[in-house]
Amino acid sequence: MQIIIFVLLVIVVFIILLIIGFKRWKKFAIRVMDDGEVMETAMGKIHYKLTGEGPVLFFMHGGPGGIDQGFFLDYLIQEGYSLLVVSRPGYLRTPFVPLSYEEQVDQYAELLDKLAIDKVVAMGYSAGGPLALNFANKYPERTHDLVMEAGVSTVYENPSEEVMDSFWAKLFLSNKIQDFLSWITVIFIKIAFKMAFKSIIGMETLLDKEGIKKFTDLVSIDKERRMWLIKLIDTTVPMSLRKLGLNHDVELLTSIEKIPVDNINVKSLLVYSKEDNDVKWLNAEYLETNLKDFELLVTHGGHFMWIGEDMDKIKSKRIEFLKSIKFY
Repeated sequence: MQIIIFVLLVIVVFIILLIIGFKRWKKFAIRVMDDGEVMETAMGKIHYKLTGEGPVLFFMHGGPGGIDQGFFLDYLIQEGYSLLVVSRPGYLRTPFVPLSYEEQVDQYAELLDKLAIDKVVAMGYSAGGPLALNFANKYPERTHDLVMEAGVSTVYENPSEEVMDSFWAKLFLSNKIQDFLSWITVIFIKIAFKMAFKSIIGMETLLDKEGIKKFTDLVSIDKERRMWLIKLIDTTVPMSLRKLGLNHDVELLTSIEKIPVDNINVKSLLVYSKEDNDVKWLNAEYLETNLKDFELLVTHGGHFMWIGEDMDKIKSKRIEFLKSIKFY
């Protein structure tokens, strides 16, 4: 009997500690809601963050995401650029309104007016790709140049059944205990990084087993790469603050038939990986075929090319491209 009571006490204490740990994490995680500003527009409120001084780089985040995903380009602030990031509808402090891509870029134009920003470099990342293309196409007079990094540009293929059955898909698409799963994910990545990363790139890349092993080893032994991934995961949770935005992203992505690019005459930097199992190579091919003036950088690492073998090459290519722009 005493053993049973002891076991029950241990279970109760464990549950209490679990609840305390979860609440502490969530309190810390939702501090992102205090970051940035909210602007009222004709289409509703929009959550944005503008930092730095100099030519404005307009970063359009992936999904899930928000203004905190601007960490991708933070280092460019030290290079003399300003960084503008917005949270799409349903992400963080931007209330959910089912705006189309075209309506969202109209809202962006109004935001730029209110911030007294004339022109930007439109930069589309992953699910932010359609926004960058729509903005550059509809507002060519407000676009210095275009950057697309693993950005969706054409018909988006639904994930395979294997991917949809994975833990990661259940985390992002579940409507139940999503924040608790988010917390477990953060802990899992910190205490079992190698295992977690291997499972992620198994879905997000087309690498074979040996390629996955090499990529996993590369990232696991490098602090900068590990910290990048941990930061990225932090910008996708808690899911309760991003779920409506992610659902809307998926709805828009899967309804894409053709994204117009006829009016895009500016220079474009395209950074894509043939090993990407999320934003597949056909997205790069569409832009190669339809853009007038572009430079294509083919990279290693699939949808995690930013921490692949070409990590430094991607960073330096961005700077080289930006320095080639005649801003004034």
